[in-house]
This record gives sequence, C-alpha cells and structure tokens, in this order.
Amino acid sequence: MDYDYLARIKASITLYTRKKTSNILDGEFGSIYRGRSFDFDDLREYVYGDSVRDIDWKSSSKTGRVLIRRYIADKKHNILFVGDAGAKFKGDTDKGEAKTAIALNVLGTISYLVNDHGDDYALLTSTDKGYDFSFFKSGKQHLERLLMRYEKCLAEEEAKPLSGTLDYIAENIRRKMIIFIITDMDGIAQIDETLVKKLTVMNDVMVINVEDAYLTGDNLYDLDAKNYEKDYLLHDKKLHKIEVSERAGRKKKANELFKKYQISMVDVSREDEVVDKIVELFERHKNENVG
Repeated sequence: MDYDYLARIKASITLYTRKKTSNILDGEFGSIYRGRSFDFDDLREYVYGDSVRDIDWKSSSKTGRVLIRRYIADKKHNILFVGDAGAKFKGDTDKGEAKTAIALNVLGTISYLVNDHGDDYALLTSTDKGYDFSFFKSGKQHLERLLMRYEKCLAEEEAKPLSGTLDYIAENIRRKMIIFIITDMDGIAQIDETLVKKLTVMNDVMVINVEDAYLTGDNLYDLDAKNYEKDYLLHDKKLHKIEVSERAGRKKKANELFKKYQISMVDVSREDEVVDKIVELFERHKNENVG
C-alpha cells in the first residue's frame, strides 16, 4: 500500500516539532490521559471469570452496569473518531480552504499520534446507506485505510445527521473511549444536553469544529442552488454584522454546554494550523479535567 496520506501527515508533524525545537506534541498528547475519566485507570464491563474484588461498585451504581477496574498493566486506550460528512463538507472554510481537506488532515494528525502512542483506534461515519464503522486496531496500514475511508465518505452527497450517529454510539458501543468528533457548526448545533450526558458517562469527548465560510463576502457558492450568490447580497454590511453576531451566539451556547461536561473544542480554518490547533485542544482538555 502507498502511504501518501501518512507521508503528508508525518511531514507536517515533523515540521511542527522542529519549529518548536522540542517534542511538545508528544507531551501534550500524553497529557490527555490524565483527565477526569481515567481516575481509576480504566473501567470495563464485568465478564465471567473476572475477580469480584475488582468491581467498582460506585461506578457500577451510577451506570447501572457492573464495571471492573482495569489496571495500567492491562490497559489499552480505545480512541473513536466520529467523522461528520454530507454535502455541507463540500464547501469552504471562512479562510477559503476546502473543508474536506481540513477534516482529513485533522483525522490524520490525531490518528498518527494515537498510533504512535500504541493505542487502538476506529472511525465511525455515516452515509445514506447506513453507518460505516471500522474495527479498533492500530498500525500504519490501518491509519491509511481510515483516511481513505473517510475521504470516500466525504465525497458522498448524503449523510445521516450527526446527532443520530452520536446517539448510536452512546447506545451501542459499550466500552470506555476517548471520542474525537470532527464536525462543523451545523453538527455542533445538533448536540444537545441529553446527548452530551449519555456520551460523557464513561467517555472523554473532544470536538474539532471545521469552520464554515460566511454567507456574506466574496465569491460565495450556494451548494444547494448550484450557483454564486448575487453580489448585492454578498457585500451588505448589515447582513454580515448579523451573521457574525449569530455565529458568535451559537458558539457561545455550545461552549457553555461543553464546558459544563468537560468537553474541549477548537475551531480550525486552515490546513497549516491543524497541528497547532490539535496541541491547543489537548492542552484545553488537560486543564479542564484538572482535579
């Protein structure tokens, strides 16, 4: 297999570490494991043959399932990437770059770090045909296949709503995970408090928001109408001011909800800022889970 994606991701990470003249990226990645969800090393459901002495009765009473403590020697983290998709990802960001390229870069960067850390990771996306879920594995071939898989999904016009995908995860995937959600403001708007509660019972959650282009500005293409917007609408200052204010309000509302449940989020607009933004995400997650 030709690791084209992997080579590009590795080059961007190498450039970052050289620029910072230290191995700060590995350090920030390692810090995400010291959060609230891992106070007892790790938890999983009881299976026949486990020692009853390992049962965590407090956590079991909260979740309604019998959970046992899994110690560091036996622990291997499970990382789940949730890749949003659909026609909305065929647009550009507010900086004029393709949303699909940035989404793939985000997935590649974090999965490269996960793979290097020795953890298992999987990707869950959705299309009009249903959910596309990979196995939890590691390795360069697995990494490259996930990127190819997500690229194929992003090329399709239809996808199920993100809220349905996240609800599916909360109801059907019974393992402790760190969940990275790659989405945009439309996807974030679908994440309500009921869904957040279900996701964070056993999991750590982080969100990467791929910014959308403004509806007011230069050379804006309407994906639904398949034509460019009229010039007199694009440059209306009042409309732009309203749009900026409305977007800020949506972000504030999302950040307040996420902060309540210790979910970290960053916004990404350009490919050349992806690594910096991922480091920022890890740092925020570490700080929000202190104590």
